[in-house]
Amino acid sequence: MKKSRPKTTYNGEDSKMDSESTKFPKEDPTQLMKLKSMKSVESKADGFLRVLQKAKGKKVLICIKGYPDPDNIACALTLDWFAKHLDIYSRMIYFDDISHHENRALVKKLDLDLEQAGLDFDASDFDFFAINDSQSVDLPIKLPSKCELLVFVDHHKPLGTVEGHFIDIRESAGSTAAIYAEYLQKSGLEFTGDSLEETRIATALMHGIRTDTDDYVNASSVDYEASQFLAPLVDRDLLALISKQAISAKTMDLTQVALQHKDIRETYLFSGVGYVREEDRDGIGQCADYLLHREGIETVLVYGIVGNYVDGSLRTKSHTLDPDKWLKDVFGKREDGTWYGGGRKDKGGFQIPLGVFSRCRDRELLWILIKKTIDELFYEKIGVDAQSSRDVDLGAGKV
Repeated sequence: MKKSRPKTTYNGEDSKMDSESTKFPKEDPTQLMKLKSMKSVESKADGFLRVLQKAKGKKVLICIKGYPDPDNIACALTLDWFAKHLDIYSRMIYFDDISHHENRALVKKLDLDLEQAGLDFDASDFDFFAINDSQSVDLPIKLPSKCELLVFVDHHKPLGTVEGHFIDIRESAGSTAAIYAEYLQKSGLEFTGDSLEETRIATALMHGIRTDTDDYVNASSVDYEASQFLAPLVDRDLLALISKQAISAKTMDLTQVALQHKDIRETYLFSGVGYVREEDRDGIGQCADYLLHREGIETVLVYGIVGNYVDGSLRTKSHTLDPDKWLKDVFGKREDGTWYGGGRKDKGGFQIPLGVFSRCRDRELLWILIKKTIDELFYEKIGVDAQSSRDVDLGAGKV
């Protein structure tokens, strides 16, 4: 009797690739490295397909965690395509509002079938679930005990141990969309872009790669190779349309607030923007992107209260600052061992629940408390005296 493929566990170390030993002359190390890389890619694509084939006839819940962005939307769309071609019933859901104007345009123009799920979502019929472009497997909904993690694909450092049937975490990749494009190219399934659905998927993947690599500034060889594969298949007019959306008025207002409340310490710029509507949450990251262009600034942190969380974004062009480690050092872990913040080489983010403080009716007083606490954590991290910083803030009318 054939044994079932065991689950894979990833604990933050480099992703292990299936490989076969191949001998080459010692004088040709370049060829050896090239073939090893090729065999690793092939084994990952094959492993991805093998695991999906095991789920034939089953039900898979494709979960988009966090605020949907081009990278995780494109990956969900591609996984859904694989599921259809392998006789798997799949359903794509997301939890947080699609707040970024560019992401709303992506969903609308591609006519995507995405369903927003509430806390009461009934997942009892599903055998498996899948997560892409996320640092953890935690979900806001309750899953039945029989529902196992089928697929987990990402390019960030994980915020804990990930256990599932197929795990592909490549921190060297600039986007998760590029990894999925690789699966399409190497899986053996026919993906030619001849159908409207395939053209939409190719366009979504290309847009996901472009946005997550900051217009290829942070792209790796995986992203470039994926783009080369996708380029003949995309709808260029549609790609241009979803890539050139105007900045929303709310984001511009938020940027103005961030500028008014900026606090510059050496090469760091901090800004607390107060209360932000959940549908405008992506504006926090856009503010950080904009402020990073200021001369003499290497690292920007913008934060605010979004719903029942303190939500913040970090952007950096420093050659020495690691956003993932920096945020983890500042905010630490939850009781369950997961981190409050994390990131990759040039950006990061954090979410801290307000807990019992969300009941505070004095919003102004609550914001003063939150701002003072967050700022002091930042000052301590960079070695600035918190009290003298507070005196400066009081004199400037920032608190």
